[in-house]
Amino acid sequence: MAHSSDTDVAVYTPAARRYHWWVAALVFIQVPIGLYMVYRGKEMVGVNDLGEPVKGVWDGLTNTLYSSHKTLGLIILFLVILRLAYRLTQGAPRSDPSVPPALTGIGHLVHWLLYLLLIAVPIGGYVASSFGNYLDVFGVRLPTVTLENKEMSEQVYELHELGAKILIVLVLLHIGGALYHKLIRKDRVVERMLPKKNPVA
Repeated sequence: MAHSSDTDVAVYTPAARRYHWWVAALVFIQVPIGLYMVYRGKEMVGVNDLGEPVKGVWDGLTNTLYSSHKTLGLIILFLVILRLAYRLTQGAPRSDPSVPPALTGIGHLVHWLLYLLLIAVPIGGYVASSFGNYLDVFGVRLPTVTLENKEMSEQVYELHELGAKILIVLVLLHIGGALYHKLIRKDRVVERMLPKKNPVA
């Protein structure tokens, strides 16, 4: 396991860092896609076949956004499960001893809540899609895991959206924490996850 000294900082392994940055990149792509697709599907004003204004525009772009959102959600879920399995089997470098225990505890709490939501939110979206029978993704039919129930689909989608909003807040807290460590405390916590840093032996 990596360790710290006066001149070195314990860092995550290259594999752990790759998982982190892959998931981070996909989440940063996923969030605007999700927000815009919901806007187009529920809020954007379009016209129906009678030329009357209606809320929600369902066209090729909207369908592409939804298919992309589902695809990215499954990829994120897969990567997070791999990353969690790696973390549980390989461990992590010990915390920076210069950071107050309370601050370290908050960081760990946010970290594990991110794991929880990065797994729960995609699963919730898939279950909601299964209840609604909305499992066509770029023309490919994904397997259903529930019986069709439109009312249940709406309820689970509401939980999915709530989880996604909480996830966004946690991501912002995570980024804010990194900036706090880097710019205010000026410690070396952020270096633990930087892409080109080699583990301390």
